[in-house]
Parts: sequence; C-alpha cells; structure tokens
Amino acid sequence: MAKKQTKLNELHDAYRAVFSTPDGERVLEHLCKSAFMHDSTYVQGDSHETVHREGQRRLVLSILRFIEKDPKDIQQMMENSNG
Repeated sequence: MAKKQTKLNELHDAYRAVFSTPDGERVLEHLCKSAFMHDSTYVQGDSHETVHREGQRRLVLSILRFIEKDPKDIQQMMENSNG
C-alpha cells in the first residue's frame, strides 16, 4: 500500500511540475477552452455529442483536481490573456 501511495505522490508531483510551467499553463488553458470548461456541453438533439463533450470536460476537471487548481483561476487567466 505504501508503494502505491508513493507512486501516486510521484505522479501528482509530475503533473504539477508539467502544468506549473508557462508552457504547461498555456496547454492547460487550451484544454479548458477545447473541453468546454466554461461553456455548456449540451448539444440539442445530439445526445452522443453531449456525452462526448462531457467526457472531455470530465478529463480536464480530473487534471485540475489532481494538480489542485481551481477552474475559476483558469477562467480568469483566459480572460486576462484575451485582453
């Protein structure tokens, strides 16, 4: 069990190292934009596309939670970079 926790801690550190760089933040911002983090995932009349979009959103949310980053911080960063 301790070995599993150590590996999880190492993975957590790796995620944080990657996404704490300027390039990593740019990638994270792009992921948030393309994964409907701040938009609706609902597509009227197309349940398959809705589920697909929600799956994308869920993956990005998982990354944000793993690196302990608030999605609101990303939204503010996106708004600031758009002027």
